[in-house]
Amino acid sequence: MHLMKAEEDIGVDQIKESQSEEPWDYVNSLIHFRKDDSQFWWDRTGSMFAKLLQGAGYSAAEQYRELFFYAMFVAPELGPAPDSNGNVQRWESPTTPDCTPIDFSWEFGSGNNAVVRYSFEPIGPHAGTVLDPLNQYASDNWILRLQKQNMVPGLDLTWYNYFTHFILPQEERKRTTGDFIEQTTPKGGVIVALDIEKTGSMMKTYLYPGLKAEELGVSNLEVIKQAIRGLPSDQYKSLNVEPLLHYLDMATAKYGFETLILGIDCLAPQDARIKIYVRGPHTSLEYLMDALTLGGQLDLSGNEEALTDLKDFWQTFLADAPDILPDALGRANPGFYYTVGYGKPVSAKVYLSPQYFCKNEKDVLDRLRRYFSTRTSSSVVTDDYEKAVENIYGTERLKNHCGSHYYVGCALHKGRLRVVTYLNPQIFDREKELIKDKLIPSAAHSGGSSSYYDTFLASIGAIGRRILG
Repeated sequence: MHLMKAEEDIGVDQIKESQSEEPWDYVNSLIHFRKDDSQFWWDRTGSMFAKLLQGAGYSAAEQYRELFFYAMFVAPELGPAPDSNGNVQRWESPTTPDCTPIDFSWEFGSGNNAVVRYSFEPIGPHAGTVLDPLNQYASDNWILRLQKQNMVPGLDLTWYNYFTHFILPQEERKRTTGDFIEQTTPKGGVIVALDIEKTGSMMKTYLYPGLKAEELGVSNLEVIKQAIRGLPSDQYKSLNVEPLLHYLDMATAKYGFETLILGIDCLAPQDARIKIYVRGPHTSLEYLMDALTLGGQLDLSGNEEALTDLKDFWQTFLADAPDILPDALGRANPGFYYTVGYGKPVSAKVYLSPQYFCKNEKDVLDRLRRYFSTRTSSSVVTDDYEKAVENIYGTERLKNHCGSHYYVGCALHKGRLRVVTYLNPQIFDREKELIKDKLIPSAAHSGGSSSYYDTFLASIGAIGRRILG
């Protein structure tokens, strides 16, 4: 029996009695891939996804549903497996710092009621070659296949079609040198995401405007502004977006805001949201409140307790940071994403990268635990999350590395604070470490001390290692 999949990549073995009652063990015992690349991504990321679903309290039926969907429609889209040295082949996805083309997130809920999400970049079979130098076709093909098979309820591509045409470069590009790919992948492309609510999934897409901005000779923000203002009049007016756009102009000049991404829900326009992602090199509470209120334009009265929680969350990670960060790699800068929707007020969410402010992954977990333990009205329990993360990465990695939590974020929602963590599977980094451990016994194994170079690599993190090659 074969499941639906282009090129018949995936198959299901004959039903047989499983040795385990866990959904992952059972699904994994049935599924095999004919392509080694697909099997690699299923083995490495499917198991991580399964541990998060289980830890977040999804029922067995929900886990089966999501794992089969992941096997059919996600794992086969993640591109080539690492080469024999653990390096990326052909296409360096901008999704995560080490180019792993998928990340997972965990939104904490009360008790054992978390929500798991993931976002990824579908990578086409010719991405990074003369046939498809900018991976321009894979996301479209993936989304259309899901639409044709009615796999995502409520999927509507009105805004997706409009914004991709407006924001992504339309001209054919034939350059495929390594330098060109490295320079362009963070500037153009489409990331797709699925919110896995207990009642089903909802699709979102994230568009990088950098290449279009270069074509037009304008800023990323200007491209996004033109796209939003070009919507049909009734849709544009319903967003009431001009106060936000005016603030972004002002904050770009005042704070050095860098506009990064436009996000959209793949729903009918009256139900969908638009998100604009920015970041800047500031960490003060004054800066935080200015950004949250659009320079005083938004009235957040009535949210005093949640605002206190938000400030405490900010300080949990940034209390020791200078008010203005020195010149650094961009991901170190705390950021915001602003959401607008049909007839809804603008809302701001916070995200920051803890790897620049924490010693290791254990430190990140400790800070999250301390934060939640001091909330007077919170019923959030971090035990299940910590257990899932430890099962995924292992105790030693949590103690000795940083970067798995590549973002943490929070947002005001109905008078309370929602907290989300974003996890990078770090597939390429971990493959390199496995290869290194096989070739050169580590200092811990040999009784020696780490070399200066090892210490240096650990200190600069995944992005620095990518720059060094």
